[in-house]
Amino acid sequence: MAAINTSSRAEVAAFYNTTMLPAFSVPMQWTGSTQGCVAGTTSAEYKAAVLNTVNSFRVLAGLPGNVSLNLTHSAMAQQAALMMDANSQLSHSPPTSWSCYTADGATAAGRSNLALGNAGPNAVRAYIADSGTSSLGHRRWVLYSRLGEVGTGDTTRANSLWVFDGTVTAPATVAETGVAWPARGYVPWTTKVADPSHPWSFSLPGADFSGASVTMNNDQGKVLSVSNVGQLPSGYGDNTMSWKLDAPASEWSRSPADTKFNVQISNVKVGGQAKSFQYSVTFFVP
Repeated sequence: MAAINTSSRAEVAAFYNTTMLPAFSVPMQWTGSTQGCVAGTTSAEYKAAVLNTVNSFRVLAGLPGNVSLNLTHSAMAQQAALMMDANSQLSHSPPTSWSCYTADGATAAGRSNLALGNAGPNAVRAYIADSGTSSLGHRRWVLYSRLGEVGTGDTTRANSLWVFDGTVTAPATVAETGVAWPARGYVPWTTKVADPSHPWSFSLPGADFSGASVTMNNDQGKVLSVSNVGQLPSGYGDNTMSWKLDAPASEWSRSPADTKFNVQISNVKVGGQAKSFQYSVTFFVP
């Protein structure tokens, strides 16, 4: 998937409408069933739609859209998804007593993002929002600078997205710019992509965010209140800090017109040296 110019509103809008949005309409065609513990499979087109969604979010975030699909991991992830569906709960370490338990499914569960209530592209969307996960671990794996491949398994209401292994060298630009979400430039303000009320994050390989701070301004330079500013636990993709926009929408929303935020992150330690990062994010209704 080719890079796009996220500073171009028209280019991001076209990318959303012609590349991202169609993936959400691809039929799953799952051949399995929780009755009888048949993992089955999904159509090749559906797996491609999941991969497309992973790469689309990465492209919006300024990362290469070149993550590939591992079919061996997908077959194992399919068994993990079946287990989550059959037991109506999520576990990265499912017990052998679970319905539809398999060793391959358990292995996949321990190496995957897991979703229940969402499947396929919608699960990837939920991983990026990650509103209920304090570590933002799901988002951080999908936007991991070294992610090289994924596997996906899906039922009508569960997903297992294998995100471990298959790492590649991080793009050189990441060390200079980091990976922001919501992303720099123009971002579609839709339920399929991003919302200012979701947690904000900034990742940088090897960075120390323990003393970092964040300032957000609206399009008129007014400082907006933020909360939950801090470094997130390590072990989930790249080192990351996050925060929450606390200011009421009346102070920043221009919807249905474009809504711009300016972000400054200060005192990020990289190799013992303090660095600052500045960027703007403009939400628009595509």
